[in-house]
Amino acid sequence: MPSLPPFLPATDTLPPGRFPLSWEEVEKELVWHRRFAASTTRWEIFKEWTLHRAAVEAVLGSVSRMWLAGSFVSGKIDPSDVDVTYLVAHDVYDAHAADSDLAEYLDNLGTRDWCVAQHMRVDARILRLPETVRFQDLGVTGAMAPGDRDVFYQLGLFDEIWQRCRPTMGDTRTDSRRGYVEVLL
Repeated sequence: MPSLPPFLPATDTLPPGRFPLSWEEVEKELVWHRRFAASTTRWEIFKEWTLHRAAVEAVLGSVSRMWLAGSFVSGKIDPSDVDVTYLVAHDVYDAHAADSDLAEYLDNLGTRDWCVAQHMRVDARILRLPETVRFQDLGVTGAMAPGDRDVFYQLGLFDEIWQRCRPTMGDTRTDSRRGYVEVLL
């Protein structure tokens, strides 16, 4: 897989789009890259996120892939946290959502306050992937799996959220776009 493109000078973020990286490449590009040599937070945040990922996978058994965004996926030397969306196969997610104890634990793992209480600088969401996999079935009445319309809505919502820049002081732009990373597992 290719490395990340250069950060845009105007925003210090990736150009718009979704950029695939492996777990190892995320560490190499966003923690150990020479650009971040002076960082005092990146390695610690990465270790906390590693523990968080292990907790999510301990409950679910597996995560299909992850979306990474925010200041951790920017040129900021010392980000304050990592924003991550765990994408989970529909059958894995549904099996655990039916168990009220596991569902509550998953809710906690996806709550920023819980993560802060656990000393993890992780802002996480856990989303179900759609059951419908055939492109031909998308949008066809009766062909899409029940509930997938809402699943696609959530995926589209977070895809859009992760591509928006938070305005900074004095920034008059109304639609500043950025890219984010898809961690392929």
